[in-house]
Amino acid sequence: MPLDRSPHAVLDELAGHPRGDDLARLVHTVAFAAADERRSSLSDGLAELVDRAGLRPEEAETRYGNALTALERAASEGAGSAPRLLLATLLARGVALSPPTGADAEGRVAEALVWLAAHTPIDALPALDAAAGERAAGLWTAIGALIRRTDAGATADAAARPEVGRAEAILAAASLRASVSPAARAEATELAAGVRDPILRALLRDAPRASDAGGDPDALPTNIEGELVPAPRGPVPLVLLAVTGLLLVFQFARLIGRLVLRYRRPAEVEVTPRGLTVRSRTQLFGRTLREGETHIPTEALLHATREVRYPRVGLYVGLISLGLGTYVGVSLFVDGARAGSPELLGIGALFLALGATLDFAFSHLSARGRGRCRVIIVPRKGPALALGNADAALADAALVRLVRA
Repeated sequence: MPLDRSPHAVLDELAGHPRGDDLARLVHTVAFAAADERRSSLSDGLAELVDRAGLRPEEAETRYGNALTALERAASEGAGSAPRLLLATLLARGVALSPPTGADAEGRVAEALVWLAAHTPIDALPALDAAAGERAAGLWTAIGALIRRTDAGATADAAARPEVGRAEAILAAASLRASVSPAARAEATELAAGVRDPILRALLRDAPRASDAGGDPDALPTNIEGELVPAPRGPVPLVLLAVTGLLLVFQFARLIGRLVLRYRRPAEVEVTPRGLTVRSRTQLFGRTLREGETHIPTEALLHATREVRYPRVGLYVGLISLGLGTYVGVSLFVDGARAGSPELLGIGALFLALGATLDFAFSHLSARGRGRCRVIIVPRKGPALALGNADAALADAALVRLVRA
């Protein structure tokens, strides 16, 4: 199977690596030291930092190469090679492990990342969204401010920060355009209307925006993230499995797989006017064993629905707990009052408090779980697919798009 060169795949590899976070912190330290000193070499002082981190060469081995070797030979690695991808993702992971706090810190980190991308083989910007998620929003805003400052020329704080040239600004604009972060898209949209540099303006105008689709936001893809789960069974197979006891066996085996073997099937459904694309990974012990991609055109789709499983189960369980606690507690309290027994009075009060606490807890859990749902996709031919633990709002938006298509 060919090596998956996406940042998500490298992050999955690092998640299962015993020293993955240590490698990320090492690359973060090496890269930012190079950025502070404005040198393109990454190997200066590397041996001392490796000894300080207690890393051995064999502990830096990954499917994408040896991280320590990649740092030593970064300048000789070709663009797009697996070692360069490894270093870029490690740096992005290092930033996520030590996120900057405040606008000034975000500005310094953003400037360092842009300089490293322009002058060294480590370009962590394409992996920033995958590694930092929503926390990358502040960095993209800082990168947008960096582009404005460069486009406007010298500013009052130029002495406070090293100068960033036009080449870095062009690279930063391309990174903003390629990012899927809403903050990056907003920055790109605003910058496209205000920058004077024609190259910057041309790059930023290519950012994915609703205006690029003629003002129709439905032309942009909607992604729903979740996990592949077994599709719902029909009534007859469900009854047969329940009667034979196989349903309980399957559920127990699935529970053991998740808890003991860390079996996961993360997936993403991309919805466009042309149909659905389901991309999934099968993971065991944090390592990706298999990847799959299924495309279902709109005309080949029978129906797609979303459901919230047992939306009121917490409320019902809470009410039952409250009723039982009240009944048992009042009975014991009355018996204790008649018999003059402080023990029965205390136990009755305890049952009353326990019932009220369980009612509050289950009702609270039910309210928190309303934002998640299961999406059922049924093609005209082939097995049905089910995406669990999906965001209900994104699922609704995706289904509305399918109806309009």
